[in-house]
Amino acid sequence: MKTKSFQQQKKEFQAHRQFTRMYFKANDMDFAFQWLMGSAIHGGAGIGESFYAASQIKDGNPSSWEHEWAALGDRVRERGEAALQAGHFVSGREALLRAMVYYRAVLGSMRPTDPNFKSTIKHVRECFQKGSALLEPPVERIEIPFENAVLPGYFQKAIADNKPRRTLLVIGGGETFTEDLYYHIAPAAIKRRYNFATVDLPGQGDLPFHGLYFRPDFETPMKFVIDHLLSRPDVDPERLAAYGISAGGYIVPRSATREQRIKACVANSMIFNMYNIFRFSPIPKVRGVVRLLANWRMPFQVRMIELIAWRWGLDGSDFRELVEKNRDVLFDPGEITCPTLILIGEGEYQNDEIRRQQQHALQVLPDPRKKLIVGPSNEGAAHHCMGENLGLLSSFVFDWLDDVFGAS
Repeated sequence: MKTKSFQQQKKEFQAHRQFTRMYFKANDMDFAFQWLMGSAIHGGAGIGESFYAASQIKDGNPSSWEHEWAALGDRVRERGEAALQAGHFVSGREALLRAMVYYRAVLGSMRPTDPNFKSTIKHVRECFQKGSALLEPPVERIEIPFENAVLPGYFQKAIADNKPRRTLLVIGGGETFTEDLYYHIAPAAIKRRYNFATVDLPGQGDLPFHGLYFRPDFETPMKFVIDHLLSRPDVDPERLAAYGISAGGYIVPRSATREQRIKACVANSMIFNMYNIFRFSPIPKVRGVVRLLANWRMPFQVRMIELIAWRWGLDGSDFRELVEKNRDVLFDPGEITCPTLILIGEGEYQNDEIRRQQQHALQVLPDPRKKLIVGPSNEGAAHHCMGENLGLLSSFVFDWLDDVFGAS
């Protein structure tokens, strides 16, 4: 028996639609909370801390959301700094890595024009960099020059040596900062002796402040990223995989059609026609009087769409512009020559257009080492990119990669 949410998803695609409510009645707020809680398995959110903060938030209210997560970030960061000063490095490291997740949650609804936006990004990076530098092996910062700016990212060796190893490059989507990707899958990679790499591409992180916005030709910046990775002695050029989540499910496979140095492609999910995704979403409807009503009824959702528009270089005054910006964001999945894994949550897979794109891609991918995995709703993996069950997601990714690349 399908729930009402599954039935709604069939015709109108909403990436943030919830099929199981964790805490908030406001759909997009509960989506953000589930993603935050999903990071717990990889050293991100603390369960008790997070539910306390949630209990103080006014359901659906962006300002309340921002205030409570910032306050929790401050408390946990202070605890972490005190632990480090007392010589308790594990406690300090863990607290700083949790604080980063809470500061990052603030950015999920905060407008870029807010005077606290840039300072919150600074808190995110300071906590992550200080905490992750104390991991074993430590997380390294990388900076890749591109178009008069720098693409920031991170690299963590599987083992602290220079032996060439299997490497997973992880690329985020339309709302991500590169620090997010660590909590998405990095600890699972290190456990399995894969190097982990991630980087913000144009439009991601704070790069719009530097004049770099989303673009159709993501293979252009990806070339610079792959150049950098393959210049390292610890990256095996024959076992470099690229994994994209959300809009990264466009970026990575599109890049794989042009970039033969990607030896395995993972898309969560596969998006080869972004225009149709936007066209069949509620976004084109949110304009004029409708937008005024949406701001009143669903302010958190509107903030999220405004943030995506900003990443395309738009002022967010007319969301129809966002749809048109994606008209040429497409590629032919039949041109991907490497092994490819497609992942999709069961909830999203109910949508007609999403299902069509996954099935068509699977049909035309030429390499026989292709696979489609639908995350099961009864194991908590129905939602967007399976962000609520990262342990199960990680097993899907790495079990397939192990079959493709072989043992470490």
